[in-house]
Amino acid sequence: MAQQQDLLALLLYPNETLSNEYKSWLDLSAKKGKATLAKAAIALANHGGGTIVLGMRGEGEEKLQSLPRPNDIPRYTTDAVNASINFYADPKMHYDLGFEIHPESGVEHAFIKVPPSTVPVMSTRLEERVLEQHRCYVRKAGPRSEQPTTAEEWRTLLSRCVQANRESLLDSIRVILQGQTERPDIANKDLEEFAKNSFERWQTLLADLPANDGRRLPHGHYELAFQIVDVAKSTLREMRGRLQEADRIQLTGWGPFVDIGRPPVGPVPVAGAIEAWIGYERDGHSISSHHADYWRVDPVGLLYEIRGHEEDFTPKAEPGTVFDGTMPIWRVGETFLYVGRVARTYEGDPEIVVRGNYTGLKGRKLESIFGRRYAVRRGTCRSETMQLAAKVKASEIENNLAEVLAEFLYPLFEQFDFSTVPVDVIRRELGDLMRKS
Repeated sequence: MAQQQDLLALLLYPNETLSNEYKSWLDLSAKKGKATLAKAAIALANHGGGTIVLGMRGEGEEKLQSLPRPNDIPRYTTDAVNASINFYADPKMHYDLGFEIHPESGVEHAFIKVPPSTVPVMSTRLEERVLEQHRCYVRKAGPRSEQPTTAEEWRTLLSRCVQANRESLLDSIRVILQGQTERPDIANKDLEEFAKNSFERWQTLLADLPANDGRRLPHGHYELAFQIVDVAKSTLREMRGRLQEADRIQLTGWGPFVDIGRPPVGPVPVAGAIEAWIGYERDGHSISSHHADYWRVDPVGLLYEIRGHEEDFTPKAEPGTVFDGTMPIWRVGETFLYVGRVARTYEGDPEIVVRGNYTGLKGRKLESIFGRRYAVRRGTCRSETMQLAAKVKASEIENNLAEVLAEFLYPLFEQFDFSTVPVDVIRRELGDLMRKS
């Protein structure tokens, strides 16, 4: 969202422009309210992005006024806003929601940040007197949101989409030339330090293994680290209970933060944290290198996991040569869902900071080797590592996981010669994942 001073300026000096639209309070439990919000969002997305301010209204020449939110309209949530807009809009996107109190009226107002789209956004459903089906809407002088009716208006819309695509392509070129993109500045020192210490702890467990042991994950791995922000510290026993609660739902046979349930494999308490390494030898035999995960959890709300690339443990490909295009959707998606369930064991709707790190990517080709339906573009990665980051609410994971994953994994996929995986594909794969539960 915009900075606080920008939001306050929209309240203190209200002025509808092509980039800012003001609406009175909308009932998002009613179709008309949803459609009205969706129409505004579609037009702003086609304009190149903008902001919708809710709770301000004025008729004709009357100055926009701050109106108190009616008692029958609950405080908006991110998932309600996204569900309302995406019910009527295609393509589906993620919309940020923020709040700020009007300095003069004392009324809290909602702000919806509409991102620009790289393709024309259209309405998918008819809502009488609000939206027509299969129509584009743009911002016009007035300002107002209407369908483009002239060649010039269509040229302007398409030109904006081309420009947005161009900027995305230039960003991708910079990523390829530099070998690695910077992660968004959202991960804090506690999470970085925890991930670093967890990786070093894993390294100590590998110290006595033969150099060629598969449990070392010699062809690469991926790490995911999470911080559930601003939650009370639990005892080790309480944290163990939170993990067990999240583990009640299992979507695949070998999910994230796998719980074998006995020492020394784990989970076991070690130095103030809970950890498990599936690579421990048991009865003189080691578990398959394919299943040699390590994970560690700190009861302050920090979670870390490291796993190998499944493409390196299948007869379908030579180790270190292939990267399956749908595997991150399943594995990362399942892990996000797990951590979201852990977050829900706390009060409220906690925010979650995520850090991802992929290694062993250089020279791999993007393929589809595990029988999934999506025909991926077969690009080659020229970077050895890729770091990812995100900040989400537990409710966003529950209600908008496809959009969350699309944004999180986008920098990873584009390393393979600018490849992308459409959000519709991600949504379909997640649907298959959920049906396995």
